Formats: sequence, C-alpha cells, structure tokens
Amino acid sequence: IVRFVAGGAEIANAEVEPSLLSLICRELNDARIAQGRTEISLDLLAGSHESILTNFYERALADQPAAVRRIIEDELLTESGFRENVAEESLKRRFAAAGAGPDTLATLVNRRLLRIEERLDVRRVELTHDVLTGVVKASRDQRHEREALEATERTLAEQRAREQAARNALRRARAVAAGCILLAVVAVAAAGYAYFSAQRARNAERIALQTRATAEQARTQSELLLGYLTDDFARELESFGRLQVLAEFSQRQIDYFHAVPLSLKSAVTVRNGALALINHAKALRYLGELDPAISNSNEAIQQLESLRRGGDESEATLVALGRAYTIRSAILDNQDDPGGPEDVRRALALLQPLAEKSGASLPARRAYVEALTRMGFEGQNGGTDNEGAVHALRRAMQIAADLGARNLSNLEMSADYAEAGAWLMDALINLGRNDEARQVGNDVMGMTGEVLDQRPGYRLVLHAKQIAESSLSGVAQLELKPREAMRYALEGEQTSYTLLKLDPNNVTSLNNLGVAQETAGDSEWASGQLDAAIDWYRKALEQWGKASTGGLSFVIIRGQAMAYTALRQAIAGDLTGAAATVATADPYIELVRRREPSGSFELLMAQLDPQVAHAEVDYERDDFGAAIRVTSEAVAQMRSTKPTGDFETKQGAYRFYYFSNVLGHAEYRLGHFAAAERAERLALEQRRIASPDALADKREMTEVSIWLAMSLAREGKLAEAAAVAGPLVSFEQDLLARNHGDVWVPYELACALYAQSLAEPHRSAELLARAAALLNRLPPALQRLHDVKQWRRMIDGQRRDAA
Repeated sequence: IVRFVAGGAEIANAEVEPSLLSLICRELNDARIAQGRTEISLDLLAGSHESILTNFYERALADQPAAVRRIIEDELLTESGFRENVAEESLKRRFAAAGAGPDTLATLVNRRLLRIEERLDVRRVELTHDVLTGVVKASRDQRHEREALEATERTLAEQRAREQAARNALRRARAVAAGCILLAVVAVAAAGYAYFSAQRARNAERIALQTRATAEQARTQSELLLGYLTDDFARELESFGRLQVLAEFSQRQIDYFHAVPLSLKSAVTVRNGALALINHAKALRYLGELDPAISNSNEAIQQLESLRRGGDESEATLVALGRAYTIRSAILDNQDDPGGPEDVRRALALLQPLAEKSGASLPARRAYVEALTRMGFEGQNGGTDNEGAVHALRRAMQIAADLGARNLSNLEMSADYAEAGAWLMDALINLGRNDEARQVGNDVMGMTGEVLDQRPGYRLVLHAKQIAESSLSGVAQLELKPREAMRYALEGEQTSYTLLKLDPNNVTSLNNLGVAQETAGDSEWASGQLDAAIDWYRKALEQWGKASTGGLSFVIIRGQAMAYTALRQAIAGDLTGAAATVATADPYIELVRRREPSGSFELLMAQLDPQVAHAEVDYERDDFGAAIRVTSEAVAQMRSTKPTGDFETKQGAYRFYYFSNVLGHAEYRLGHFAAAERAERLALEQRRIASPDALADKREMTEVSIWLAMSLAREGKLAEAAAVAGPLVSFEQDLLARNHGDVWVPYELACALYAQSLAEPHRSAELLARAAALLNRLPPALQRLHDVKQWRRMIDGQRRDAA
C-alpha cells in the first residue's frame, strides 16, 4: 500500500502524503467490507488502483465550478502529464476569474488535492503527489475529447447552416442576375432603337424636330438606366458572389458602350462605360483572368483621364477615376508589379479632397474607404509600412462607421468596415501589438456575425470574416495558445469552403483557404503533432497551386509554401518527403520564367526557394560540407541582386536570413567558429530587415542569437557571448511562464541555457542541468527529432567536460 501511494517507489525510498495514505486505506477497507473479505489482499489493491484515485479526485471537485477543474488540469499538469507548479497569487486570480469562491484554494488544499510550498520566497501550488497525475491527465484527456467532439458538432451544425444560407444566396443571386440581364437587354434595345431613330431624324427631312428630341430623350433615359445597372445594381450582384454572372453582365454593358458612335457619347456615356469596365476588371481579377482585367482598367483610366483633360472636373468623374486606379492597383499586386502602391496613392490623391470635405457625398466617401483599405493592405503586406497601414485602416473604419457600418443601416459599409478591420489586425500583429489585434478581431467577428444573420451568404462579409479568422488564429499562436489557434483556423477553413461554394474559381478565396490550412498546420506543429501539421501544409500547398492561375504573386506564394513545407518535413525527419515536395516546384518556376525576364528578382527568388529545403536536408543529414556549399552559393546570389522596393527588400531579406543562418550552423558544427559568427551576424541583420516586431520574429531572432553567442564563446569572447546569451534566457523564461501548450518553448529555453553555459563557465553545471531537464520533459514526438538529439549530445558532452 505504501509503495502504491508513493508511486511505485521501494519502501526505503518511499515518500508519501499522509492524507493520501489514509484515503487509500479507507477506500480499500470499504472495498473489503463490500466484498465480504476478512483482509485486504494484493489483488484487492490492484483492482482498486484507478477507482480509488479517480473517486478521490471527483469528490474533491464535486462542489466546484467546472472551470476550477479546467484550470487544475491545464495549469498544474504539463502537456505530457507531469506535475507543474504555479504561483499561489496567480492561481487565486484565475480561480476568481472563473467564478470560484475566495476559499476555493484553501478548500482544495484541505482536501489534500493540492498543496502549497515556498520556493525562493514565492508560495507555489501543485498537485499533492505524482500518483495523482495519471488520474488528472485522464480526466483532462476525456475533457479534451469531449470538447473536441462538441466543437466538431458545432462546426458541422454551423457548416450545414452556412451551406443552406449559401444555397439560398445562390437562388437569390440567380434571380437578381436574371433580372439584371433582362433589364440590360431592355435598356440596350431601347438605346439601340433610340439611336437609329436619332439617325433617321438627322438624315430624313420628313422627320420633325420633335421626333428627334423624343429619340434623344429616350436614349438619355436608357443610358441612365444602364448607369444604375452599371454601379448600384452591380454592387448588389457582387455582394452575393456569382462573379461569373457579374462578369457576363458587365461585358454586355461594355459591348453597348463600345457600339455607341463617338459623336453621340456624352460625359455620362463615357463615365458609365468606364464604370462597366471597372466592374468587369474587378470580377475578372477574382476569377484569375488578369490580362483582360488589366486591359479593362487601363481603358477605364484612359477614358476618364480624357474627360479630365477636356475640362471635366466633376465629382462623378473624379470618383470613377479614383475607383479605376484602386482596382488597377489590386490587379498589379496580383501580377507582383511594383506599380500597385503607386496607383493606390493616385487614387487617394483624387479621393481625399472630395471625401474629407464637409458634407462629402456617399459615393466619394465609399470610394475613399475602398482606397484607404487598399493602402492599408499594401502597407501590412510584407511589412513595408505597418504604421501607415494602421493609420489608413483606422480611418477607413471610422468613415464606414459614420456611414452606418456599426448600426447595420448600410450593410455595404459594414462589409467595408469588417475588411478594413481584418487587415488592421495583420498590421497590428506585425507591430507586436497582439492585444489590440485581438480587440479588433473580436469587433470584426461580432459585426460579421450580425450582418450574416441578416443576409446569409453575403460574400463581401464572408471574405472579411475569412481574413479575420486566420488573423485571430495567428494572434492565438503568438500568445502560445495552439489549441485556440486551431479552433480559429478550422473556422477560417469552413468560411473559405462556403465562399468557394459561391464562386469555385475565386483565386482570392483559394489563396485564403491555403492560409487557413497553413495556420492549422502551424497550430498542430506548436502542439507537437508534427505529422498532422505536415498533412495540413500539404493541403495548403494544393490550394496555392490552384490559386497560382491568378497571377505572379500567387505563384510566388506557392513557391514560399513549398519551401516552408519541405523545410518542416526535413526537421520532422521525413527527408524523402521533403525531396518529393521540392520536386513539385519546377512547373511553377517555369511559370515565373515565362513571365519575368532573366535576372529578375522574382525569378531568382523562385529558383532559390527549393534550395531552402536542400540546405535543411543536408544539415539534417549532418552533411555540413554540402549545406555550406548550398547556402554559400545562395548567399552570393542574394548579394548580387538589387531589390527595387521595400516589399522586394523584405522578401529577399527573409531568404537571406535563412541561408545565412543554416550556413552559420554548419560552420559551427565543423568547428569554424569565426565563420559561424560572421554568418550568424549577417542572418540576424537580415532577419531584422525582414520584420522585427512580432513575437514570431523575436523567436527566430533569438534562435540566431543563440548560435551567435555559442560561436563567440567558442572563440573565447566570453564577455560578449554572455551579453548576448543573458537576455535570450530571460526572453525564453518569460515565454515559458506564459506558455499554454507550445511544446517548442522549453526546447528553445534549453538551447539558450546551453549557450549561456558556454559564456559563463562558472555557472555551467547549474545551467546545463536545467537544459537537460527541459529536454527530458519534451513530448516523444520531439524527443525523436535529429535536432533535439543533437542538442542533447552537446549538452551531455559539455556536462562531462565540466565534470
């Protein structure tokens, strides 16, 4: 019985909690009496092993809120099932937040479920004994399974509701489209009739002047109807998806305006024709047909600029021109053309004076919101101007709110508000302002939910929701909450599928589906589910392959995703799978080669992406010479390229960082410590250029700095090494203190402690012991990794040398 309570230890070494010993004896005696036995035997003890502790655990928590059980299971037990301790003050605060009474902790201590110990003058709480960990972990696992099942059922119910809403929306869209097309046919017929009547009026003396005036009036009325269909009705049609219908409808309008003789085209005719071209370009961009889309936007800009040169400075013309520049900016972005940001600046220069003046019109402010949102997207995309993006997107949200977004009196503005908010989240995340990003995300999700309650299947709102869900998943990742991140990623995936039911060929929705699936993979990776993570990465890669028809930017995204997937396959030990993933790159490199001139930045990046995986595979095989050759060649190529803007500079810097970092690792492993130092300094410099502020950025820079500190220490530069290593350990310890299930955090801390042990030899034994203990507690999925084994060998070797 004593050995049982002591968790299997021999009597000589047994340490037991008296209350647990008393509990076990009482339960065993009750079982003896119930079975009519005269003594407590070994078989009775063996048969009661689980039930005694389980009954004790359930009784201890029977009168407590469910949240108390959740806190104990999640906070006082590690992911792999070991006891964890937390500060008493922190635990009391969490109990209070969960609605538990102020005496909850004292009650659980009195019941011998928990105990309090003082460690370094801090009172810390933990489970009473290791023998309870199995019961607590089993309860937690059952709860997680139950919660997962409930979440799945909720997701399925929501999906069924979304599918029904999508079907309803499709029916409405078809009805709307049919009405649009009928009106367009009537309008075109009326305009055509009016035109021929006017011609006869000019050419035949028998027709009176009144007939001519009537014909002109009929043509004008027809064009006014077409103007309504070109603008307001097209917006209504776009909101329900069916972009192919919108494209066909706007093409009919374009055909009519092209057929009107130049002598009969008024400023209104030209402007309406330009708006039809803009709507057609927007629909074609989503469908991945960029060549006709850019042609249409160019023609619209040419026609509207011609009106301006002729003296037309009317608001209607300037607003239409601003919208034309905004859509061309988006198309150029899809083509990875640096002219995109310049076009949106032109749009803002036209629209700002109109929209910011007192009493500004709805069309001017609506177009201004669209341009500000585009500017915000440009700023956060690649991290080129996050502060500017925050300013532009907050202004867009403010104007949309003034126009009825928040009270849902103008649902189109609600959609614009939500999309601006979704991109604002990404800008804030890039700046490391996660709390603000979460607040904005909650606001956006609340608004999208309210709008979709009124108009299920509203495509523009679903698009904003899709972006926000992926961003909220990213926030949860940065807050070291992989399970929460997974929940948002799955919601984003389902929203993406709903959008694709509306428009199966929408390349933007396909791209965002890939983002949601990659985010799900990152969540699984952080939880230590490496095989499941790679399955998600493969799914995402498939979506980006489909989206690559939508322009060069999607092709480049697919190349980056290929490198990312293969890199993680190599880290997980699947070197064959990594090679197979790299083998899929050739067709996409060929796409870039056909679209970009030899020596272009885009082509070089596409050609270097497979080398990311090759370098990692060589390193994981301990073929450091090959890794040095691959990375040195890549670094030399990177040095020779000249990015043409901020976006290219940051994209190039990230690859530069990666190759330099692997080069530094390989040089270090071969004992070339000075070369390793140079490579890691270059890697750190480039990583700061790429993006320095988000937590993910800081973790990657910490990893580089660990190898830099190790290199400096091996060169005998101990003071400099200690100055680098000390803050790294503090940073990782802070992460560990607020970790909620990211299994890589203790691994990172172990690496930092090893670097500090080299820099501070007088503390080596203590630091190495802590590092070894952290590695020993990693889950099995990480224990088997080549990198973890390598670090264990280095730590063990250093401990032997120190001894």
